[in-house]
Amino acid sequence: MTTVEDRPAAPVTPVEAVIRLPLLVGARRGWFSVLAPASGLDRPLKGVTRWDATPAPGRDQLVLLPRRTGPEFAAAVAEAGRAGAAAVVVREGCLPPECDVTAAAARAGVPVLAADDRVSWAEIGTLVRSLLHGTRFGARGATPTAGGLYELAESAALALDGAVVVTDAALRVLAFGCRDAVDDLTGETILARRVPAALRTQLARVRGVARLDVPGAGPRWAAPIRVGGVVGGYVLFAPGPDTPGAAPRVLSELSVAAAAWFIDEPTGRDDEDAIRAELLRGLLTGTGSLEALSERLGMPATQGWHLTSLGAHAGALAVTPDLEGALARCARMLNPGTATVVLGHLVFVLFPAAPGPGPAGFAERLRRRASTSAGVPLVACVSRPCGSSEEVRTERGALGHAVAVLAARPAPVTADLADLRPHVLMTELADLAGEHPGLLTGALDVLRRDRSPRGAEYLDTLRCWFDAGGDATRAAAELQVHRNTFRYRLQRIEALCGVDLDDPVQRFTLELQTRLLALRGGW
Repeated sequence: MTTVEDRPAAPVTPVEAVIRLPLLVGARRGWFSVLAPASGLDRPLKGVTRWDATPAPGRDQLVLLPRRTGPEFAAAVAEAGRAGAAAVVVREGCLPPECDVTAAAARAGVPVLAADDRVSWAEIGTLVRSLLHGTRFGARGATPTAGGLYELAESAALALDGAVVVTDAALRVLAFGCRDAVDDLTGETILARRVPAALRTQLARVRGVARLDVPGAGPRWAAPIRVGGVVGGYVLFAPGPDTPGAAPRVLSELSVAAAAWFIDEPTGRDDEDAIRAELLRGLLTGTGSLEALSERLGMPATQGWHLTSLGAHAGALAVTPDLEGALARCARMLNPGTATVVLGHLVFVLFPAAPGPGPAGFAERLRRRASTSAGVPLVACVSRPCGSSEEVRTERGALGHAVAVLAARPAPVTADLADLRPHVLMTELADLAGEHPGLLTGALDVLRRDRSPRGAEYLDTLRCWFDAGGDATRAAAELQVHRNTFRYRLQRIEALCGVDLDDPVQRFTLELQTRLLALRGGW
């Protein structure tokens, strides 16, 4: 293993890139409040400096100012203004009571921000550097919104002409981007959603950007994603034939840009996803409310919400509660205003109604990403807009049935609940028939008791006839028998069961029982 940079990045490293100050303030909800805007917040920001004494901070820097007395604070703000700083940041609990912050900021012409006491200077530095480096890859911000780590990885893969994989500290794959075809080792990493054993031992020794040589797999590069002094994950890169020589430098920038998505992981603060999950669990089970959850998400409950349910496709392993955190991150990367919970073997994601690709488009992107993260093919169904707790809970039951309908289809898909209402009704009736078996007794009993192949054959004949809307020619083609043979079977069914298929009530009852029997596992 050849190490290009075998030491952690310095705590504060200004970079030659520019963002605007409002992007930083809005990147993390609750981190910053504006104490004094001075002449305005629309300022360029090029770096971050923790200012303890001398020298004066550089131009366009975010100045992190430790505790000061009133006169010291005013003098420090004035010096920051003369140096052309972007803004001064103080801790909420460290404001000098005897100092007029607004007046000091106005005289110096530099904004003053207050940082939440729970946010460390190291985290603020990580966020600033991540935003700055992210501009090189076209990132629109550090909050996990649509694009998130996937767009970052895809942009880097395009720039480096290779395959980029982003993992967490446990070496689970969070995102990836590929320029063209990938080698076997990268393919194994992506499909298994975990770094193969051939790389794990080497990654444990990586301290900076390093080249890894894997026997039989060719060279690749790795860089740790650092949040303060903690490694939150890794960026892995498999070079292509046209990878530029500056790949190590670009990879270093990419690891810094990705750091913002890991800030919440090592801080030890309340697990936001877990809090949202408990609030959503309460909402769906009747012990909580939409108002409480929407307040946590910082949105009005009346704005309209969609509930999406995801479940494993037929034959795949069921979703388990230990995947809740990873699936919540997938949802947040697409929309930061989401809440995710696993109930039983289903995943429920609540998200706000908003313009854009629409709820079905969001649900499809979520299904694809969640399938990759969970390592199993998933189906998804999305509800109508909901404006109350009762509506959300009602949709939950229907979505559970809809997922069961979709799971039985040939391929994993995403659907709108409105399009599946008739199928959902049938599954609800099938459940009711399980509690009241008498609903399935009647004319079909003769065929159900017939253990010979003929009984199942006649029941399939009825099902195909109903599916074809009573068209014997179409139904015969479905069963691959002659039309006259099919008609003869219908006549025999009428004689054996004592029914008249021309009678609308008898025909409806027979069709309902046939479909319910099929939903309950066949004959």
